[in-house]
Amino acid sequence: MPTNTKNNLPKPATASPARLLAPLALLIGALGAGGWWATESLVVSHTVQESRTMADLADNVGRWASQYGGLHARTVGVDAKYPGNFLTSATFAFSAADGALVQGTKLTDTGAEAAAMKRVETYYWKNPALIQREVADVIAASGTPSRYRLTARTVMNKNNAPNAFEIEALDALQADPDKNEYWVVKGGQMLYARPLVAQKSCLRCHTSLDKTPEFIRTNAMFNGGGGFGYVEGKPSALISVTVPLMSPKRALTANATPQMWAALGVGALALVWLLAAMLRPKPPTA
Repeated sequence: MPTNTKNNLPKPATASPARLLAPLALLIGALGAGGWWATESLVVSHTVQESRTMADLADNVGRWASQYGGLHARTVGVDAKYPGNFLTSATFAFSAADGALVQGTKLTDTGAEAAAMKRVETYYWKNPALIQREVADVIAASGTPSRYRLTARTVMNKNNAPNAFEIEALDALQADPDKNEYWVVKGGQMLYARPLVAQKSCLRCHTSLDKTPEFIRTNAMFNGGGGFGYVEGKPSALISVTVPLMSPKRALTANATPQMWAALGVGALALVWLLAAMLRPKPPTA
């Protein structure tokens, strides 16, 4: 009687479902880690761009003010509030008649002289760097988490002295003249720096001590011991920017769209389907 050789053939080796779980888990972990790192990279890239935008703002404010050689803040009346810091001031009578009235007039006088004193105009000069700093102060006071400031290796105003990161950035940019920016991530923040190029208006005060106007040399606010040697068109200082860095988890949850959740849901269902198929017991063979 002939034998059935088909049933006597060796069966091909197949991997058990349990042995497939390890590589599947490895694949899922790799995809998850890759997605996390990709999100982290996108967050950093977006924050660098945001830092550049803030640096552009600081730079353009300075360029705008430089084309006028600075700006004057105007007040009216002798009792008007001072408009913050300024370099020089000049007071003018409203008219020739007012000028004749207010000459030698006491502030407590009444009548026509007092009325003329309420019309006098005072102009306070603010240079471009001071305007840039005041804009930075307004941004900080508004509660916006992003900040910028101006600094250099040596400064006139001690409040503008560089911190540890800014010294690090100055060293890095000096070591590589072709480098036009420097940034690090530290403490959940993006610390960004860019060279600030000197404009022609900067040279009035920042060329050398002997060429600096007297109102700079005699003003206690500018006794920081430096801030000179600027050359028009050359890097002279630093724009330093601080921007909060969003965590990848927050970025995923804050920017997730319905389409993204739908895709993740379909992927999860496919994974459950695959696992169920792998773990389903095979029917016995004859």
